[in-house]
Amino acid sequence: MSEYRIQFTVEARAAYDALPTSRQTHLDRAVRILAQDPSRKHSTAQLGPDEHLRKAYVAPKVVLGYMAAGAVMVVVVLKIFDESAYLIDEADVR
Repeated sequence: MSEYRIQFTVEARAAYDALPTSRQTHLDRAVRILAQDPSRKHSTAQLGPDEHLRKAYVAPKVVLGYMAAGAVMVVVVLKIFDESAYLIDEADVR
């Protein structure tokens, strides 16, 4: 099977564009691997009853929500977990 063509929603693209170049490169590699088989057994979870809507942890602190149908994989949600931005940090503890 050939690779899926990858597209991003506007929101997911904005999150991607906000990443440092090194993290974009890491994410690009992960997405290319996922595009070879969007329902990879070890990296994805089906979201709800629709088998085409899935979630994958693709890189450290990065989660994708995507839909794969036909020959297109659309990245719908790109979540970046930033451990430097907690509601409560050491400065709040006294």
